[in-house]
Parts: sequence; C-alpha cells; structure tokens
Amino acid sequence: MNLAETTGSWRVAVRVARRAARRSKVGTLLIVLMLALPVYAGTAIALSYAATYTSADAEASWRLGRADYEIEGPGTDEVLATLPAGIRTTQVTYGRTVVRAGDMYRLRDYAAADLDNPLTEGMFTVRAGRAPRGPAEAAVSATLAAADGIELGDRLAVGAPLRERTVVGIVDAARELSIPLVVTPADQRLSGSHPRTLVGLPPGGGGWQPPDPFAHMICTPLEGGGESCVSSSSTRSRGDLRPDATELATRTAAFVLVVGFAGLQVALLAGAAFAIGARRQRRELAMVGAVGASRSQVARMVLANGLVLGAFAGVAGVASGVLTYWLNRDTVERLANHPLNAGAVPVPSLAGIALFAVAVGLLAALGPARAAGRQSLRAAISGREPVTTASNLRWLVGGLLVAAGGATVAVLAAGPTGNIVTVTAGTMAILLGVTASAPILVTAAGRLARRLPLAARLAARHAARHRLRTAASAAAVCTAVAGSMALMLYNSAESTTNLMRQPNAHTGQVLLPAQAAAHLMPARLRAIESALPARASVPLTVLAEQARTTRVDLPPDAGQNGFRAEPSQLVAVGGAELIRLVTGAEAPPAALAALRDGGAVAFYPELVSGGELAIGQNVRVPAVLVPAADYYTDLPGAVLSPKTARQHGLTANPGGVVIDTTRVPTAAEVAVANSQVLATQVDADPTNAEPAEATVGAKPPANRRDYGAMFLVLAVVSGVVTLAASAVAVGLATSEMRTDLSTLAAVGAGPRLRRRIAAAQAGLIVGIGALLGTVGGIAPAAGMVAFRDDLQWHVPWLPLAVTLLVAPALAVTAATLLTRPRLVLVRRLDR
Repeated sequence: MNLAETTGSWRVAVRVARRAARRSKVGTLLIVLMLALPVYAGTAIALSYAATYTSADAEASWRLGRADYEIEGPGTDEVLATLPAGIRTTQVTYGRTVVRAGDMYRLRDYAAADLDNPLTEGMFTVRAGRAPRGPAEAAVSATLAAADGIELGDRLAVGAPLRERTVVGIVDAARELSIPLVVTPADQRLSGSHPRTLVGLPPGGGGWQPPDPFAHMICTPLEGGGESCVSSSSTRSRGDLRPDATELATRTAAFVLVVGFAGLQVALLAGAAFAIGARRQRRELAMVGAVGASRSQVARMVLANGLVLGAFAGVAGVASGVLTYWLNRDTVERLANHPLNAGAVPVPSLAGIALFAVAVGLLAALGPARAAGRQSLRAAISGREPVTTASNLRWLVGGLLVAAGGATVAVLAAGPTGNIVTVTAGTMAILLGVTASAPILVTAAGRLARRLPLAARLAARHAARHRLRTAASAAAVCTAVAGSMALMLYNSAESTTNLMRQPNAHTGQVLLPAQAAAHLMPARLRAIESALPARASVPLTVLAEQARTTRVDLPPDAGQNGFRAEPSQLVAVGGAELIRLVTGAEAPPAALAALRDGGAVAFYPELVSGGELAIGQNVRVPAVLVPAADYYTDLPGAVLSPKTARQHGLTANPGGVVIDTTRVPTAAEVAVANSQVLATQVDADPTNAEPAEATVGAKPPANRRDYGAMFLVLAVVSGVVTLAASAVAVGLATSEMRTDLSTLAAVGAGPRLRRRIAAAQAGLIVGIGALLGTVGGIAPAAGMVAFRDDLQWHVPWLPLAVTLLVAPALAVTAATLLTRPRLVLVRRLDR
C-alpha cells in the first residue's frame, strides 16, 4: 500500500473514530478520564517541581543567596585574608531571641541581614512592606504575623534587652517559609550568636580553595588529661548546599515510579475498555472487512480510537493540570515550604506529558486492534464470541522471566553507590512480572466458582470467561496499589539516626531550665503550675560530679527500638519524690532504706558495678537498682540523700525544676507557662542574650525524616489513582456483563441480584489487584531503601491492613450502593 492510500486510510479511520466517540458519549468520557488522569497529575507535579526546584543552584541560594562561600567562627578574619582581591562580603546572623507581643513572651528565631545587599538575594522573600533599616525597625515572617496577630506599623518588643521596634515588612526566609522569624538589619544582632560572613568571589577567583580546617585549631584541656580541639572556622560553599546526587536521584525515581505505575495502570484499564468497545463494534468492523477492507485497515479503525481519545485526553489533562496549579499556587508553596519561581514553566515537559497520553492511548488500543484485524468475519457477523485460548503457562513463564530480569537489574544497581533510576526501572519490570499472575488467579477463581454463592459464582465465571480483560483490570489496580505501597514502605523506613534518640523525660513532664529556676519566686512558680495540669513540682539539686558508667550486657530490647541507650549520669540529691519522678511509681522500702543508710539509688544497670555507684574519681557508695521505664536524658540517673552528699564532700548545684503533670499539656498551656519562664529571665537579667524555655517530656517519634513536598504530592496522587483505578475497573466489568444481566432478568432474576453480582465483581478485581499490588510494591520500596545506607525496614502494619482489607471492602460497598438494582432488558443479536 502506497503512502497516499495509507494516509487516506488513516483519515477515514480518524473520522470514523471521531463519530463513534460522539455516539458513545459515556464510554468516550470514561476512557478520556482514564487517559487524562496521569496527564493531569503529571502536569501538576511537573509545574510544582519546576517552580519549587528550579535548579540545584537555586536551592543553594535559599541558604547562601548569591554568595560563593559562607564562613563562620573566630578564625573568619584569617580565612578572609587568604581570599583574592575584589571580594564582596556581608554578614548574616541567625539565632533565637525573646519576642514580646502583647502580654505574651515567646522565644523566636531571628535573622540579622542586609536584605538590600546583592549577596543576600534569594535568601529572603518580601511579602509586604519593605526590608528593615536602622535600629528602630524590624520585619516578621508571615507565619509569625499570623500567629501573633502582627500587622505592618505595629510595635514589637524584641532583643536583649527588650526594645520596641516598628514592623515595616513581612519577610519570609526562603530556606523554610514556615519559620516564625524576626528579621533585623545586619548590624542589629539580637543575641550572642556568632555572625556568618557571606563571600562573593570576584571574576576569575573561582580557583580559590578554603584553607585546611585542621590547620588552625582551638584546643581546651580535659579533666584527667588530654585536650579537645575544634576548627577555628568553618567554610561552606554553594556545592555543599546543593542537593546531592542521592536526593536528586530519589526525586527522579519517585516521579518515575508514580508516573510510570500510573501510566501502566491506565494503559491496562484503557486496553480493557478498548477491548470492550471493539467487542461491541465486532459486527460493524466485520461489515467493513466484508466490503473489501484489509486486516490492517480494520485494525487502524480501532487504533484511531486510541489516537483520537489520547490526543483529546492529553490536551484536556494538561489544561486542567495547569489550571489547578495556578489556582492553588499558595497551597503548593505552603507544602513545598520554599518560594515558587513564577516564571518556571517546563514547556517541553508539558508537551511530553501530553504526548504520553497519545502514546498510552495507542498502546492500549494496540491489542484490541490486532484482535479486531484477525477476527473471523463469519463469526463476527453472526455474533459468535471468540474464546480466549492463551495458555496460563505462557503467562506464568513470561512473568517469571520478566520479574527475574528486573530483580537482577535492581540488585546490581542497588546500594548507596548505585543508580536509583535503574533500580526503579528494574522494580517496574518486577511489577510487570507480578501482574502476569493476574490471568492465572482469575482462572483459579473461575474453577472455584462452583463452591460459591450464586452472585459470586456468576461473577467469577464471567471473569474467567473473559480472563484477559478481567486480568487487565486487576493488573491496573495492582499497579496503583503497588505505587502507593512503595511510597508507604519507603516513607515508613526508619532512620538509624532517629532510632537512637532517647526521650528527655516522662511524656508530659515539664522541665524548667536551671537558669530560669534560679530566679523563680514562689508566686511565679505557682503561676507556671496553674497554667499546666500540674500534679507536683520537684526542684532538682544535682552534683557537680557525675556517675561513672560500666558497660553491661543488656537484653536485646533495652533502650528504644533495641538500640543501646546511654544512661543519664546526673546524680541528684533528694529522696522519695525524686524516685517517684524518675520511675513513675512509689519508692520501694529497700530504696528508702539504702538512702537512710548512706547509699544511693541508681535507675540504670550501667551505673552499678559490684553493688556500688562510682561518682567522680574517688567516691564510691553502695547502690540499690530501681529500674526506670526508659533511658531519660534530662532526669537524674541516680539519687543520694543530702546527708550522704555532705559526708563525701560532694558539691551540689541547682538543676532546675521538674513539674509532674496529670496529662500531656496542650500547646496553648505550654505557651502560657513559657511566657512566665521567659518573663522571669528577662526581669532578672534584661541583657541575657540566650534565654531558655521549658521543655515537655516526650518520646521521640521513630521516624521524623523530612520526606519533602514532592513525596507528599506523589503519595496523594498515587492514592487518588488507586481509587480511580478501582472504580473504573469495576465499572468496566459491570458494563461488560450487561447482556448476561439482561438474560437473568428475562428468566426471572430478582432486581437485587445485579447489585450482588457487581459487588462480587468488585471484590474479585480489587482483591486480586490489592494482593498483587502489595507484593509488587515491596520491590521498589526495597530498592529505594537500599539506596540509603541510613535506613532500615519498618513494616507499617495498619496501612498494610487498610490496603489489603479496607480497600476491597470499600470497593465492594461502593459497587453495591452505586449499582442500579433494576435489571434492564436489552435486545440481543440474532444468532
């Protein structure tokens, strides 16, 4: 066939596809929605990503502005002396300071910087007003303004000593928009923090290298000999602040994972939909073939459906994605926690995403098109439906080979030094191999149908009769669930750094710092207690010398999450109230007797050796072990009586106050208490540049990694795609059973049978898909966890249970409620 004939054939096929789309509006809309879903999601993600992460250099600018280096420490002048001539410098200081808004005192972050200096460009975003200039002006972040009700022109007391300044601007820190921040001019430092010097190199000065940090050290002697040395200065460059290769690769892998899984899922669903459409067009296509059309021309009529609908879905998906992004820019910025670049529009990416819909549409229509081109004209015209003859063994062997190949690629590329994109590609191959099991499971369900109730038996046998189309729907649910499962498992993986964190005190206990407690008058302490759900307050008196630890063999579950915890070495002076404070229970008689007899009570086995507690270098006293519930960092590790401390000549100092509570205090209660704590320190020493706040006892969460905005967006998108896949798959299965349901109505079936059959179809498709998706989601999660050497597995049992049990239950419930119970009689073709 020459080019003119091929072009004309395609033109006719496209025209026929366009008219067929207009005739079947509901089916057309369903397929367009399926194809447009990943395009819509990909467009929103691409625009959000491009506006947030414009470039690695732009990310470095959030902390370094336009500077090339940041130098900090007492040796800064020595480093600056080595720089070439023509450098530009400015100072930026970060710290925390007291802020008084109304009658409330709070400890807030602050930054002292010259926002008009070119080197600080990109570090701050002026939302309203202007940058502060002079000692009488300040700016606040949008978060702080909203929290404390601050507006432009208000007077705000900040610094040490407190000084009222006029708020002239709303200024956010680009590194983290949510920080409640006070901004002052560069020469108006509000605390004793050391300033950082930003350095801009002159043209041609890029060859300068920072001096060796170990060349200039500051050393201090240690007790017992030796000394501790630290570098006199630290230097950071733009390269140090750019996202590393691991982070960039992880972002790319997450995007590829979700978009790839969504594309595969849509291709499978659309393929099933095109197959149903082609089946309904069998007689029409056979008539075209009967009047002289070749097999390729008949196939093009089905392929044209994918082309037309894919093109329309691509345009509609991109347009709706762009509109959604522009209408929700504030939300995207809040999620990203970084300023957005308004001019970042990834046109090539958007064009590629639109073409993705066309490619998926053609891919989804390819199988039905081949089947339509090879169908028997006589069978199609007579209305006889062909029987699926594909071998389950072929699917099993093919799936195992693809999964094995993907696993090999993923294992070879896994690890911190591997390529995470290659790992993701390998895990997607594993998923394809897993989805190949869907036809086998559908066939197995058909064979077990005779033991099922009527509705489930009919649904299972219909699914087995059309197992490839049913398997495609189940595989679509599988890919969607696998994407959600992969992100879920990766995000729940625990960082070994966080696992070793210890609680500071019992959950809910409030610890007042020693520097504040030293100035607390009884009336102020009662005010603090009245603001909290206080049970009792216990002043701490601690020894200047600490207890010595002796390593002992601990049980595997000692400390948090099985890691060896470090016991507190503080030794307090007190009695029964301190024992109750640490252990949460009344002091046993043996412990009280030990204190009376000149001994000690230890709360951790590492502090007791040979039945004695060693304090400092020379003091050893008999000790009784009363185990604490956990390893608390800010509570004493042992207790002595005051008489024993005096007998051994041990020096005791005030160590703060611990307020025991009846429940965990709310954030508002803690804020009121902290206002009193800060007011105490300000009244006692107005020039105190480093005040302290009360802390609340809490067990550090097992996993506090910052997943980033893109992971949150991707997880939401993956969840939406999962729900959409389940709904569409059930809708397709129910639509395909229209003729069978009509036959049941003709022989007297009740109207509720339709709902029960739809529910059984939903349970079968979503159940198989959720099971395979859970298995398939383990592989990509394992690949991403292997890429990070600081992560280890943590199984999120509740989300797993929700995915395996709740998702199929919801699908069954939704199918039952949304299916019309009336059985409709439709005309069947004459055989």
